[in-house]
Amino acid sequence: MLVVGVEQMTKTPGPEIGKNLLKASYLPEDGDTVGGFAGVFGKIAQSYFQKYGDQSDALAMIAAKNHKNGVANPYAQMRKDFGFEFCRAESEKNPYVAGPLKRTDCSLVSDGAAALVLTDAETARTMGKAVNIRATAHAQDFLPMSKRDILQFEGCTVAWQRALDKAGLKLSDLSFVETHDCFTVAELIEYEAMGLTPKGQGARAIKEGWTQKDGKLPVNPSGGLKAKGHPIGATGVSMHVMSAMQLAGQAPEGMQLKNAQIGGIFNMGGAAVANYVSILEPAK
Repeated sequence: MLVVGVEQMTKTPGPEIGKNLLKASYLPEDGDTVGGFAGVFGKIAQSYFQKYGDQSDALAMIAAKNHKNGVANPYAQMRKDFGFEFCRAESEKNPYVAGPLKRTDCSLVSDGAAALVLTDAETARTMGKAVNIRATAHAQDFLPMSKRDILQFEGCTVAWQRALDKAGLKLSDLSFVETHDCFTVAELIEYEAMGLTPKGQGARAIKEGWTQKDGKLPVNPSGGLKAKGHPIGATGVSMHVMSAMQLAGQAPEGMQLKNAQIGGIFNMGGAAVANYVSILEPAK
């Protein structure tokens, strides 16, 4: 079975893109949000800052990490190492977009496509790059943010717990994670939701280097949505393709991790409304 994801976004005017993406929210509550979907995550970032303190340094470090990782990914839309200082400072080239989120905190408007083949294990093993889907899980949360604590990303937590339980693994067993960094604050909260840090302490994971390519759990070695790009309909498939390359030992030079054995993928729709986790491993 051939699985294809594709999206063309760049020919659509910017304001229209914002309105289209905002449809992933509950429009009766969020339909008038200034800044569109970025505005929704700007509100989330503001609420997180109010509860846990200003995390602008952590967000800039996440942005800088993912852009640095994207340099080694020939499939990435943005292959430029901006560095922490550029991502941290407001400037003409990096203005505020929504709340505390600057341009470098927001994923790219992208065109893109990705494809993979699903087949039986015996056939896959003849192809020289076979990867098994060890577990998958899905958790759906309320669409209106008023019905949940948006800083919890509870659906993300449940999806991770279900997938790891099915796989018989702990988070510490993973070699890397590709996660849905539509905005840097999403990656920050996802550190907590997946169980990498306690609630409110996601900044530790980036500040202490845990999620760098040489850290204890590399996150988004592909550059993530931040640098690889976020063509909506292709994003989930592309995350699986990037992970499969890692596990088959066929990722591009500089992007390939040493001894990548188990990969985790978290993809979401809306603001942690539809939550999906896959656990992949090389076919034996």
